[in-house]
Amino acid sequence: MRGHSSPATRESEERREIAERIVKRLSERTDLRATLLAGSVAQGTADEHSDIDLLNYYAELPDQQTFDEVLREAGGERIGDLGDPRPEGFAVRYRFDGIEVQTGGQLISDLDRRLGRVAAGDVDWITAKVAMGLLEGSPLHGDELIREWQSRARYPEALRSREVEANLGWFPIWALDQHLASRDAELFRRQMLVEGAFKVVAVLSAVNRLYFTTFQFKRAGGHVEQMKIKPDRLAERLDRVADAPPSEAADELRKLVEETKSIVSGEMPEVDVDAPWQPLKNA
Repeated sequence: MRGHSSPATRESEERREIAERIVKRLSERTDLRATLLAGSVAQGTADEHSDIDLLNYYAELPDQQTFDEVLREAGGERIGDLGDPRPEGFAVRYRFDGIEVQTGGQLISDLDRRLGRVAAGDVDWITAKVAMGLLEGSPLHGDELIREWQSRARYPEALRSREVEANLGWFPIWALDQHLASRDAELFRRQMLVEGAFKVVAVLSAVNRLYFTTFQFKRAGGHVEQMKIKPDRLAERLDRVADAPPSEAADELRKLVEETKSIVSGEMPEVDVDAPWQPLKNA
Protein backbone atom coordinates (compact mmCIF):
# COMPACT_ATOMS: atom_id res chain seq x y z
CA MET A 1 0.00 0.00 0.00
CA ARG A 2 1.32 3.43 -0.99
CA GLY A 3 2.49 5.54 1.93
CA HIS A 4 1.21 9.07 2.41
CA SER A 5 4.70 10.52 1.79
CA SER A 6 5.05 8.88 -1.63
CA PRO A 7 4.87 11.05 -4.76
CA ALA A 8 1.38 11.43 -6.22
CA THR A 9 0.53 9.05 -9.04
CA ARG A 10 0.15 10.30 -12.58
CA GLU A 11 -3.57 9.49 -12.37
CA SER A 12 -3.85 11.64 -9.25
CA GLU A 13 -2.22 14.62 -10.94
CA GLU A 14 -4.47 14.23 -13.99
CA ARG A 15 -7.58 14.13 -11.81
CA ARG A 16 -6.48 17.04 -9.65
CA GLU A 17 -6.15 19.19 -12.78
CA ILE A 18 -9.76 18.37 -13.71
CA ALA A 19 -10.90 19.20 -10.17
CA GLU A 20 -9.08 22.54 -10.24
CA ARG A 21 -10.70 23.37 -13.59
CA ILE A 22 -14.15 22.72 -12.11
CA VAL A 23 -13.47 24.76 -8.98
CA LYS A 24 -12.23 27.72 -11.00
CA ARG A 25 -15.52 27.79 -12.92
CA LEU A 26 -17.64 27.33 -9.81
CA SER A 27 -15.85 30.13 -7.97
CA GLU A 28 -16.53 32.46 -10.90
CA ARG A 29 -20.19 31.59 -11.41
CA THR A 30 -21.50 30.65 -7.94
CA ASP A 31 -21.07 31.96 -4.41
CA LEU A 32 -18.66 29.17 -3.54
CA ARG A 33 -17.23 29.38 -0.01
CA ALA A 34 -14.98 26.32 0.06
CA THR A 35 -14.12 23.16 -1.89
CA LEU A 36 -12.49 20.00 -0.59
CA LEU A 37 -10.88 17.40 -2.83
CA ALA A 38 -11.39 14.04 -1.10
CA GLY A 39 -10.55 10.37 -1.55
CA SER A 40 -7.62 8.79 -3.35
CA VAL A 41 -7.00 11.81 -5.59
CA ALA A 42 -6.43 14.04 -2.56
CA GLN A 43 -4.08 11.44 -1.07
CA GLY A 44 -2.18 11.03 -4.32
CA THR A 45 -2.95 7.31 -4.62
CA ALA A 46 -5.49 7.36 -7.47
CA ASP A 47 -5.25 4.80 -10.26
CA GLU A 48 -6.98 4.42 -13.62
CA HIS A 49 -10.19 3.24 -11.92
CA SER A 50 -10.44 6.15 -9.46
CA ASP A 51 -13.14 8.77 -9.68
CA ILE A 52 -12.94 12.35 -8.37
CA ASP A 53 -14.71 13.29 -5.12
CA LEU A 54 -15.26 17.03 -4.94
CA LEU A 55 -17.16 18.62 -2.02
CA ASN A 56 -18.40 22.17 -2.52
CA TYR A 57 -19.70 24.21 0.44
CA TYR A 58 -22.14 27.10 0.31
CA ALA A 59 -23.91 29.41 2.75
CA GLU A 60 -26.89 29.08 0.38
CA LEU A 61 -27.14 26.35 -2.24
CA PRO A 62 -26.82 27.45 -5.87
CA ASP A 63 -29.57 26.79 -8.37
CA GLN A 64 -28.96 23.27 -9.70
CA GLN A 65 -29.57 24.31 -13.30
CA THR A 66 -26.83 26.93 -12.96
CA PHE A 67 -24.57 24.34 -11.33
CA ASP A 68 -25.12 21.97 -14.27
CA GLU A 69 -24.38 24.72 -16.78
CA VAL A 70 -21.10 25.53 -15.04
CA LEU A 71 -20.03 21.88 -15.05
CA ARG A 72 -20.90 21.53 -18.74
CA GLU A 73 -18.93 24.69 -19.55
CA ALA A 74 -15.97 23.15 -17.74
CA GLY A 75 -16.18 20.14 -20.05
CA GLY A 76 -18.40 17.78 -18.07
CA GLU A 77 -21.19 15.45 -19.18
CA ARG A 78 -23.92 14.82 -16.64
CA ILE A 79 -24.42 11.12 -15.84
CA GLY A 80 -27.09 11.33 -13.15
CA ASP A 81 -27.96 12.18 -9.58
CA LEU A 82 -26.41 10.56 -6.53
CA GLY A 83 -29.62 10.18 -4.57
CA ASP A 84 -32.43 12.69 -4.31
CA PRO A 85 -31.65 16.37 -3.70
CA ARG A 86 -32.19 17.40 -0.06
CA PRO A 87 -32.58 20.76 1.64
CA GLU A 88 -29.01 20.49 2.95
CA GLY A 89 -27.44 19.57 -0.37
CA PHE A 90 -27.33 17.68 -3.66
CA ALA A 91 -24.85 15.35 -5.34
CA VAL A 92 -24.40 14.63 -9.04
CA ARG A 93 -22.22 12.40 -11.22
CA TYR A 94 -20.43 13.84 -14.24
CA ARG A 95 -17.88 12.54 -16.72
CA PHE A 96 -14.80 14.58 -17.62
CA ASP A 97 -12.35 13.23 -20.19
CA GLY A 98 -13.65 9.72 -19.50
CA ILE A 99 -13.24 10.11 -15.70
CA GLU A 100 -16.21 10.14 -13.33
CA VAL A 101 -16.58 13.15 -11.06
CA GLN A 102 -18.88 12.98 -8.02
CA THR A 103 -19.68 16.47 -6.83
CA GLY A 104 -22.49 18.82 -5.85
CA GLY A 105 -23.30 21.41 -3.22
CA GLN A 106 -23.61 21.19 0.56
CA LEU A 107 -24.75 23.74 3.10
CA ILE A 108 -22.12 24.92 5.55
CA SER A 109 -24.80 24.85 8.25
CA ASP A 110 -25.19 21.07 7.79
CA LEU A 111 -21.43 20.57 8.12
CA ASP A 112 -21.46 22.74 11.26
CA ARG A 113 -24.12 20.46 12.72
CA ARG A 114 -22.01 17.39 11.98
CA LEU A 115 -18.93 18.95 13.53
CA GLY A 116 -20.98 19.78 16.60
CA ARG A 117 -21.72 16.06 16.95
CA VAL A 118 -17.99 15.34 16.69
CA ALA A 119 -17.26 17.76 19.54
CA ALA A 120 -19.89 15.98 21.66
CA GLY A 121 -18.47 12.53 20.86
CA ASP A 122 -21.78 11.60 19.21
CA VAL A 123 -20.42 10.11 16.01
CA ASP A 124 -22.44 7.79 13.78
CA TRP A 125 -21.03 6.25 10.61
CA ILE A 126 -22.15 9.18 8.45
CA THR A 127 -20.48 11.72 10.74
CA ALA A 128 -17.37 9.52 10.86
CA LYS A 129 -17.23 9.53 7.05
CA VAL A 130 -17.59 13.32 7.01
CA ALA A 131 -14.78 13.74 9.54
CA MET A 132 -12.53 11.29 7.73
CA GLY A 133 -13.12 13.09 4.44
CA LEU A 134 -12.20 16.43 5.98
CA LEU A 135 -9.05 15.18 7.66
CA GLU A 136 -7.80 13.26 4.63
CA GLY A 137 -8.88 15.82 2.02
CA SER A 138 -7.10 18.68 0.31
CA PRO A 139 -8.56 22.22 0.08
CA LEU A 140 -8.93 23.66 -3.41
CA HIS A 141 -10.86 26.78 -2.42
CA GLY A 142 -11.47 28.53 0.91
CA ASP A 143 -8.35 27.12 2.54
CA GLU A 144 -8.74 29.00 5.82
CA LEU A 145 -12.31 27.82 6.29
CA ILE A 146 -11.41 24.21 5.54
CA ARG A 147 -8.44 24.29 7.93
CA GLU A 148 -10.81 25.46 10.66
CA TRP A 149 -13.18 22.58 9.91
CA GLN A 150 -10.31 20.10 9.89
CA SER A 151 -9.30 21.31 13.35
CA ARG A 152 -12.86 20.77 14.59
CA ALA A 153 -12.98 17.30 13.01
CA ARG A 154 -10.12 15.89 15.09
CA TYR A 155 -10.93 12.67 16.90
CA PRO A 156 -12.73 13.46 20.20
CA GLU A 157 -11.41 11.80 23.35
CA ALA A 158 -14.97 11.02 24.46
CA LEU A 159 -15.32 8.72 21.45
CA ARG A 160 -12.25 6.63 22.20
CA SER A 161 -13.50 4.63 25.18
CA ARG A 162 -16.98 4.31 23.71
CA GLU A 163 -15.72 2.77 20.47
CA VAL A 164 -13.28 0.41 22.21
CA GLU A 165 -15.94 -0.88 24.60
CA ALA A 166 -18.57 -1.15 21.85
CA ASN A 167 -16.34 -3.38 19.72
CA LEU A 168 -14.65 -5.59 22.32
CA GLY A 169 -16.05 -9.10 22.50
CA TRP A 170 -15.31 -11.59 19.72
CA PHE A 171 -17.21 -14.70 18.66
CA PRO A 172 -14.74 -17.52 19.49
CA ILE A 173 -14.73 -18.98 15.99
CA TRP A 174 -11.31 -20.57 16.66
CA ALA A 175 -12.74 -22.66 19.52
CA LEU A 176 -15.68 -23.90 17.43
CA ASP A 177 -13.85 -24.33 14.14
CA GLN A 178 -13.90 -28.12 13.92
CA HIS A 179 -17.52 -28.28 15.03
CA LEU A 180 -18.61 -25.73 12.43
CA ALA A 181 -16.51 -27.39 9.72
CA SER A 182 -18.63 -30.52 10.09
CA ARG A 183 -21.94 -28.63 10.04
CA ASP A 184 -21.96 -27.18 6.50
CA ALA A 185 -21.56 -23.69 7.96
CA GLU A 186 -19.02 -22.17 5.58
CA LEU A 187 -20.87 -18.88 5.13
CA PHE A 188 -21.27 -18.46 8.88
CA ARG A 189 -17.61 -19.28 9.47
CA ARG A 190 -16.47 -16.67 6.98
CA GLN A 191 -18.99 -14.15 8.33
CA MET A 192 -17.59 -14.48 11.86
CA LEU A 193 -14.02 -14.27 10.58
CA VAL A 194 -14.67 -11.05 8.66
CA GLU A 195 -16.70 -9.59 11.54
CA GLY A 196 -13.88 -10.46 13.93
CA ALA A 197 -11.33 -8.77 11.68
CA PHE A 198 -13.49 -5.64 11.50
CA LYS A 199 -13.74 -5.59 15.30
CA VAL A 200 -9.96 -5.78 15.57
CA VAL A 201 -9.66 -2.79 13.22
CA ALA A 202 -12.42 -0.90 15.08
CA VAL A 203 -10.77 -1.35 18.47
CA LEU A 204 -7.27 -0.52 17.25
CA SER A 205 -8.57 2.51 15.34
CA ALA A 206 -10.12 3.88 18.53
CA VAL A 207 -6.98 3.18 20.55
CA ASN A 208 -5.07 5.18 17.93
CA ARG A 209 -7.74 7.91 17.79
CA LEU A 210 -8.61 7.20 14.16
CA TYR A 211 -12.10 7.31 12.75
CA PHE A 212 -13.36 4.00 11.37
CA THR A 213 -16.54 2.65 9.83
CA THR A 214 -17.11 -0.63 8.05
CA PHE A 215 -19.19 1.11 5.37
CA GLN A 216 -17.21 1.17 2.12
CA PHE A 217 -13.98 0.53 4.03
CA LYS A 218 -11.30 1.02 1.38
CA ARG A 219 -7.56 1.69 1.38
CA ALA A 220 -7.21 -0.61 4.38
CA GLY A 221 -3.44 -0.68 4.15
CA GLY A 222 -3.26 3.10 4.35
CA HIS A 223 -5.57 3.12 7.37
CA VAL A 224 -3.48 0.52 9.18
CA GLU A 225 -0.32 2.43 8.31
CA GLN A 226 -1.62 5.41 10.30
CA MET A 227 -1.83 3.31 13.47
CA LYS A 228 1.15 3.86 15.75
CA ILE A 229 0.02 1.17 18.21
CA LYS A 230 -0.84 -2.17 16.59
CA PRO A 231 0.19 -5.83 16.32
CA ASP A 232 3.10 -6.62 14.02
CA ARG A 233 2.26 -7.09 10.32
CA LEU A 234 -1.36 -6.14 10.98
CA ALA A 235 -2.39 -5.45 7.36
CA GLU A 236 -0.88 -8.71 6.13
CA ARG A 237 -2.56 -10.70 8.91
CA LEU A 238 -5.96 -9.10 8.32
CA ASP A 239 -5.70 -10.19 4.70
CA ARG A 240 -4.95 -13.68 5.93
CA VAL A 241 -8.09 -13.71 8.08
CA ALA A 242 -10.11 -12.68 5.02
CA ASP A 243 -8.47 -14.97 2.46
CA ALA A 244 -6.89 -18.03 4.11
CA PRO A 245 -8.70 -21.37 4.53
CA PRO A 246 -11.17 -21.00 7.45
CA SER A 247 -9.21 -23.02 10.01
CA GLU A 248 -5.98 -21.12 9.34
CA ALA A 249 -7.87 -17.82 9.29
CA ALA A 250 -9.51 -18.63 12.62
CA ASP A 251 -6.16 -19.30 14.28
CA GLU A 252 -4.76 -16.03 12.92
CA LEU A 253 -7.80 -14.16 14.22
CA ARG A 254 -7.30 -15.74 17.66
CA LYS A 255 -3.75 -14.41 17.79
CA LEU A 256 -4.83 -10.94 16.64
CA VAL A 257 -7.59 -10.82 19.26
CA GLU A 258 -5.15 -11.76 22.03
CA GLU A 259 -2.67 -9.11 20.91
CA THR A 260 -5.39 -6.48 20.53
CA LYS A 261 -6.68 -7.17 24.05
CA SER A 262 -3.13 -6.85 25.37
CA ILE A 263 -2.76 -3.47 23.66
CA VAL A 264 -6.05 -2.24 25.13
CA SER A 265 -5.06 -3.40 28.61
CA GLY A 266 -1.79 -1.51 28.33
CA GLU A 267 -3.24 1.69 26.87
CA MET A 268 -6.61 1.76 28.66
CA PRO A 269 -6.35 -0.31 31.87
CA GLU A 270 -9.78 0.83 33.02
CA VAL A 271 -11.45 -1.11 30.17
CA ASP A 272 -12.65 -4.71 30.68
CA VAL A 273 -11.18 -6.56 27.71
CA ASP A 274 -13.06 -9.79 28.45
CA ALA A 275 -16.45 -8.51 27.33
CA PRO A 276 -18.81 -11.14 25.87
CA TRP A 277 -19.36 -11.36 22.13
CA GLN A 278 -21.99 -9.16 20.56
CA PRO A 279 -22.74 -8.54 16.87
CA LEU A 280 -20.78 -5.82 15.11
CA LYS A 281 -22.56 -2.50 15.74
CA ASN A 282 -21.05 0.07 13.37
CA ALA A 283 -22.34 -0.78 9.90
